[in-house]
Amino acid sequence: KNRTGVTCPIAFSACLAGAPAAFAQDAEQPTFPERRIEETIVTASRTARPINDIARSVLVLEPLVLSENLVKTSNVGDLLGAAVPGFGAPSAVDITRAQTLRGREPQYLIDGIPLTFNGGAGIGGSPLVKFDPEAIGRIEVLYGPTSVYGAGATGGVIQFFTQEPATDDPFSMRLRLQATTYTEADNPLEDEALSYKPTVSVSGKLDRFDYIAIYSHDSQNGVFDSDGNLANPVFYGFSDEDYIFTKLGFDLTDSQRIEGFFNYSEREADGRAYRLELNDNGTANAIEDEDPLEIDLGGDEPFDEKRFWNVRYLHDDLAGGTFMLQYYGRKEERASGFIDLRLASLLPTWSAAWPNNYQSSFLDEGQGLRSQFSYNPSDSISLITGIDYEEQERRSDARVFALADDFAQSGETEGVIRDDFFGFPFELETLGVFIQAEYEVNDRLRLSGGLRWEDVSFEIEGGTQVFEDVLIDGEQVARPGGSGGADDVAFNLGATFELMPELTLFANFAQGYEVPDLSQVASVVPPDATLESDDAVTPQIVDNYELGLRGGTAQWRYSLAAFYAESELGQNFIYDPVTRFGQYNRSPQENYGFEVVLGWAPIASLDLLATFSWNEGDFDPDGDGPEGDVPLTSLDVAPWKATLNARYDITTWLQLNAQILTVGDRTRAFDNGVDLGDIDGFTTVDIGGIFRWRDATVSLQVTNALNEDYITPTSQTYIGNPLFLERVAPAPGRALSVALTYDF
Repeated sequence: KNRTGVTCPIAFSACLAGAPAAFAQDAEQPTFPERRIEETIVTASRTARPINDIARSVLVLEPLVLSENLVKTSNVGDLLGAAVPGFGAPSAVDITRAQTLRGREPQYLIDGIPLTFNGGAGIGGSPLVKFDPEAIGRIEVLYGPTSVYGAGATGGVIQFFTQEPATDDPFSMRLRLQATTYTEADNPLEDEALSYKPTVSVSGKLDRFDYIAIYSHDSQNGVFDSDGNLANPVFYGFSDEDYIFTKLGFDLTDSQRIEGFFNYSEREADGRAYRLELNDNGTANAIEDEDPLEIDLGGDEPFDEKRFWNVRYLHDDLAGGTFMLQYYGRKEERASGFIDLRLASLLPTWSAAWPNNYQSSFLDEGQGLRSQFSYNPSDSISLITGIDYEEQERRSDARVFALADDFAQSGETEGVIRDDFFGFPFELETLGVFIQAEYEVNDRLRLSGGLRWEDVSFEIEGGTQVFEDVLIDGEQVARPGGSGGADDVAFNLGATFELMPELTLFANFAQGYEVPDLSQVASVVPPDATLESDDAVTPQIVDNYELGLRGGTAQWRYSLAAFYAESELGQNFIYDPVTRFGQYNRSPQENYGFEVVLGWAPIASLDLLATFSWNEGDFDPDGDGPEGDVPLTSLDVAPWKATLNARYDITTWLQLNAQILTVGDRTRAFDNGVDLGDIDGFTTVDIGGIFRWRDATVSLQVTNALNEDYITPTSQTYIGNPLFLERVAPAPGRALSVALTYDF
């Protein structure tokens, strides 16, 4: 039990949810939530289980941690980067480039809906900007490859669970205003430096009906570095985004329920295009005192719309078991602003034949069904089985523009001179059938295991990529398209053993199944080859081995987990040493590492939590065995990371918090010629406080309080790459964020 008397079955992982210390109750003054640990988790086996019964590393982030971190930013990736051991460091932007989980891509879910498509996230993407973080009530992280939710989770599963109604009353409302500015800017209150986000939430319960609706407008303006200069606007951008989230539920009977939600977001870039100047460290900032340019794209203005929805039927007493049937759909359409690569001409390796300015567009669309049935044939045995089906479509294109002679002054373009694929379009269908079982041998030993059969079929459209010239006898040749499929079975086995009431040993073997990035595989197949027979389209199975300890007492919680994962076909990018451009690579891959978490509550009002995670990885690009292994790129393997979190309750209405985040160096891939540059580490300090009075809450956070001058690992991975020279940016300087909340 923890110090509040609440049973803490997991030790560190759920306790990482942090949660403040318990407070004395005051009849007239609301207090902070009691420090509670969520005792069940659903990601691991798709059904509720006490965390200590899960035979692998698990993490729960509770509402208090979310609200505390999201005062600083609306960026969910930064929240995960700061709070989740083994996940890549915060990037300060909304893409998950260089943010893997244990060196491989995780699968992101929201209430069971995949946010990332089969085929991997590649070296970039924005799966975490499809929803308003205000709609999230809890985050669960399942570490390591798994096939329980289908193809795509080679690094683990990160699942977001949406909010429930705030009260049992028919109607409640919350108003929230969040604002962020940079203290080193010349005028921190001007539009360029000030970002803001108002949010309105309503919820309630009416007999058998419950609802929640959220609307927010997120205005993201400039980012300023530690010297007070406008940091690279190409990397950070200016945008306005509107979110709408609605969730409805109806109890058909005491044991049957139907529920669903609809989420919509629309982002609009303001069209600013800044000329950049390069700094000595390779980063880029806007040229001081120069007005931005308005680019004429011939009527094809940037836009970004995302929508997804689900309907779920639940039956808690069907033939003595629990049944769930879910339908979901999603659609994302977007077109980028003008991307100007003329800075790349500063590099001697740049080829003048390549396009230097373009606009990209994307379409991701899919729908699926999930059904599952769980049953306990005896007090010691539990079973769950299910069927999943999904179909999806993805395409991305790029249009290269001719620039007017006076483009630098007018922003005028003279039409499209090339229109090709950015990534090859494809369609994909998957069908999965799974069964999981748990057996409680005795009070101390629990065994678990299962298997999943997955069948995939795909069709890839052939053609030409905008950043590639395939010439035969001087003529442009299209890459071949094709169709194909594969099926396989993935297994998992695990065990937990209670060594003593305060310490549990867990071990597991688990396989993950992943379809390769079909939008890129055609680019590595020779023009005269048959796509269906190439290793580039073969799915990979990842074998993962994990051993760990977790436990806790009234004042301590602790955990140690070590892992090793291997696959015959990896999925990574390497850089050509001559052109310095990325190349898609399929070769044997291994990942390994460990995470340590230690929590301590020396007194009732103070909570301390320290974490450390390290992972590495190798691959064999030539396929000649272990002697040919080289380090994985820093796009896949994040440098080591350590955090120290503290929360101190001064009174029942005032709490202070602080976080120290240290990210280490990683030079191994650069030293072996894999990366174009090394990763330099840094340390940042965040401090803040939460003040509550009756129905009002004021949260104040200072990020990078010491105004550290550094570059995020995400931005560092662009250094030396001529395609992305304009995306190298200094990290944000000291920022001040405040959130005002009032509950009706």
